[in-house]
Amino acid sequence: MSVEADALESLSDVYTHRVRDDLERVEAEIVRTEARLRALRADHVLLSRIWENLGDPAEATPAVAAPPRRRSPEPEAAASGTTRPPARSSSAGTGRRAPAAKRGSVRDAVLTYLRASEHPVSVNDIFAALPAKVQASGKVVVRNTVEALVAKGTVVRAREGKSVRYTLVPTSTDADV
Repeated sequence: MSVEADALESLSDVYTHRVRDDLERVEAEIVRTEARLRALRADHVLLSRIWENLGDPAEATPAVAAPPRRRSPEPEAAASGTTRPPARSSSAGTGRRAPAAKRGSVRDAVLTYLRASEHPVSVNDIFAALPAKVQASGKVVVRNTVEALVAKGTVVRAREGKSVRYTLVPTSTDADV
């Protein structure tokens, strides 16, 4: 009977080991998937901001609802003693985001600044000169707006070493003004 008991213990140990390994693998996969989901949500926010500034209001897509938050940290984070960093907010201390600029206002503000500038300017120069309402959209939105204007041929990009500078393409209406 001792052989049967040893065989049962050995078989039990094998299954216990397999189940534990599978649990660890699944938990690691959950953590990777949640990280990917957070990255996709950040991409969604960025693309939504760009859409707000460049898109047609009639074609706006509905916002995707966020799933309910867990009450406790992930199993591996709880085991290691680490927790998630707090969510970032563009309105420091209030817990709310700064209101997004109205559609087209980033584009209009960028074009106004480029018309007034007499020499090529960087995105940092443009961003610093914009009103606070437009700055609330973020520097990435301003850069993407400028790049969209480059793609449309309204603005010209010039590289000076490692920096990139932008100039408004003169048009017949700009020459008259």
